Amino acid sequence: MERTVQLRHFTTFHIGGTPVRYFHPHTDGELLAALEECRRAGLSWRVLGGGSNLLVEEGQLPYAVIHIHAPGFAELERTASATVLAGAGAPTARLLAYCRDEGLGGLEFLAGLPGTVGGAIAGNAGAWGKEMCQFVSRLCVVSASGQARILTGSDVRYSYRRMELDGGIITDAELELPPRNPRLIALQMADYLRNRSERHPMAEWSAGCVFKNPPGISAGRLLERCGLKGLKVGDAEVSSRHANFIINRGSAAASDVLRLIEVMKDTVRRECGIELELEVRHWPARLEAA
Repeated sequence: MERTVQLRHFTTFHIGGTPVRYFHPHTDGELLAALEECRRAGLSWRVLGGGSNLLVEEGQLPYAVIHIHAPGFAELERTASATVLAGAGAPTARLLAYCRDEGLGGLEFLAGLPGTVGGAIAGNAGAWGKEMCQFVSRLCVVSASGQARILTGSDVRYSYRRMELDGGIITDAELELPPRNPRLIALQMADYLRNRSERHPMAEWSAGCVFKNPPGISAGRLLERCGLKGLKVGDAEVSSRHANFIINRGSAAASDVLRLIEVMKDTVRRECGIELELEVRHWPARLEAA
């Protein structure tokens, strides 16, 4: 299905313009049709999941967006004693609740993180010493040409907060999860959620952590050391709770956020001699030069 949308309605930053085409496929057939439409029209495309960890510029965007999100690709099924088949569009919160009820642990570290299964895998989401790549045993990925591939083990290349997809779209994942008492899973999830709630501005409009942590140190600690909490550009503000979050106070433009990011990077470079690397993905309002 194709319709005109503003992506600000689908991002946790509440910022984003209108793609030239928008597709929200619910089935493999609809996904293949969307890719075929993009090929026929000569359009570049981008994949949207839960809209977290993403800054989209405003205005007319010169690419299509394929939205992999519930109710599409959202199945959850226990396929073996320690295996769950999860659709890429399933919200991570729903996956966690399912695993808790099934007595399958390992993913408790995701408690409180927004987004989808596909986004968590593509971004190799992690916290407290754990990452998604530790639990993924198989992926189904559809290439730009519409070919489905099954990836396992050494086929998948992960790094810090990243997975190499080579232009493919994750449709589902097989997760290997150790059996655990549901009550202990619930307690661990509650502990992680409480920790995040105390440290992160979870009720605010943000895209999560702005920068990746440099080796051996927290990006938030560096930014706080530089006195950047509360710094504002327009309606974009460095969170007073956690300096590695930028908050949209209501009407921030992408340009406000980008200017604030540059000030943060420049300050840490000048005062600490460290070059911060973006964790938030940035979708510009123009196509990058080839």
